[in-house]
Formats: sequence, C-alpha cells, structure tokens
Amino acid sequence: MDEMRSANPAPAEPASRGRAAEPSPVVRRHLLAGELRQLRHAARLTHADVAQRLGWPQAKVSKIEGARQQVGVEAVIALADICHAGSERRDRLVELAHSARGRGWWESYRDVLPADVRAHVGFEAEAAEVREFAVEELPDLVRTDEYAAAVDAAREPERSPEEAARSLEVLRRRRQRVEDGAVRLDLVLAESALHREVGGPAVLARQLAGLRDLAERPTVTVRVLPFSAGAAAARTPFAVLSFELDVPEVVVSSNAGLVDLVDDPPVARTHHALLERLRAAALPPEDSVRLLHPAGRLTMSG
Repeated sequence: MDEMRSANPAPAEPASRGRAAEPSPVVRRHLLAGELRQLRHAARLTHADVAQRLGWPQAKVSKIEGARQQVGVEAVIALADICHAGSERRDRLVELAHSARGRGWWESYRDVLPADVRAHVGFEAEAAEVREFAVEELPDLVRTDEYAAAVDAAREPERSPEEAARSLEVLRRRRQRVEDGAVRLDLVLAESALHREVGGPAVLARQLAGLRDLAERPTVTVRVLPFSAGAAAARTPFAVLSFELDVPEVVVSSNAGLVDLVDDPPVARTHHALLERLRAAALPPEDSVRLLHPAGRLTMSG
C-alpha cells in the first residue's frame, strides 16, 4: 500500500504479517465472564445461591457474569470453590482474571478517547474479523492519516494540535493489524463514501488509492453498494466484530458521536442478516475495486 505507507510511517518494529492478536483485557474480561457463568450453570446454582454463599449483593454476581464489573483474583477463587471447579479449571480462571485486569495500550489515550471508544478499540484489538457497512465516510481501519485528520478536524474542531496528533497515533496502531493481515476485514461501502471529498479532492484521491492497495490483500474484501442499487437494507453504519475465542460477537454502531457496543447474540444475528442483504445488493469485489479508480467513478456517475 505505497501511498498509505509513504504518508504514514510504520512503527519502528512492525509486527510480522498474520501474527496472533495480543490478549485484550476487554476481551479477556468477557471470556472470563462466560466461563464463570458456565461454571455456575454446571454447579446448578442460581445468582441468588452464589450471592448468599459469598455474602455478596445478587447484582454483583450478575454484573460479573455480564462483564460489566471487574472481578479480582480472590473473588474468582471464591467463585471457583463454591462451584467445585477442578484445579486446572481454577488455575485457568485465575490466569484469565489477571489478564482481564491488565491495561490495554488504548488506556494511555484517555485524553483523546472517551470510554465508549476505548471499549470499541479494546474489542477490536483481538477481533479475528471485522465486517463493516459504511455510508458517508470510509471506515477508521482503512483511513489514511490525512483523511482521518480531516474527519477529526470536522468532528473535534477545538482539539489542540497535540491532541490531534495523539488521535492519529491511535489510528495508526489500530490500522497496523489490518496492514499486518492480523484481522480479516470485510467491507460494504455505500458509493456515497467514494464521492464525499473529505479533506478535498487530492486527499480523497490518495485515500482511494490506499484503499485499492488494501483491497488487493487476501485478508481484505471491499464491496461497493452503488447508487443504482436503490434503497439500502440499512441507513446507518455499523460493524460486527468476531473472535476466535468463545466470546459473543460485538455489534458496534454510532449515533451523534456516541459509540454503542452490544454483545447480544440475537442482535449480532440481525446485523449479519443485514450484511448479507447489503452484500447481495453490492457489486462483486473485482467490480468494486474498479470503482476506486477515478475513471471508474466517473463512469458510474455518468
């Protein structure tokens, strides 16, 4: 991806292509919550049973199993003991508890990342696949620095130059997994996103050139939903994050600048169905890539 790499220097020690994801405390907390829930079910105990035996509020047990509350190692040991977990299972739960209480790299950017965005980045950091539908702007994970800076300037006009630079640091770290082939990316892009001149015509042209290069990678698929397809199955952008671990898929959507994350399986199934309908209406990948060339966009517009 020559244009993108020339504009955006890679880190000093880039990861090898296709490397495994580093453990994310956000994902590990959800993995731990699921294993604790399974353990309780196997012991045939209710939330009320666990709360009574440990002297906890019942809401605490529910929050721990919903990954809505941090859980310490001592609490995990107590839960394992009352559910009669074997020594190997108990050791695994303790290991997960340690991982879940770690700090991901994104936590160092609290000055430019609100809590909802940090949670999104935390899930994304260990996602095996991201399926995304974009409408008016190209997705974060494929943005060049200058395209992202133009979006950031429009969204956060009061940010200082230092804050804007730190925001770009976050983008580069997120984008690195795509460039390394560590995450599969499956995009459906409304054609409008190819025409909106974010940062001006030259910035858009370089952005689309970078996207063309990305689309040549075996881990990246780009489909364009043309204007001629008519009404779309969805009106707002969203993404579905999938994991190799036994963790529920996460649906990410945004509204008025707020990021909403839902790990409810029925919600994920609904959005998978939407993606299938969007893919069916979109152009095949090979035709879509042609639209990323200036001549291709002129032909479609004409």
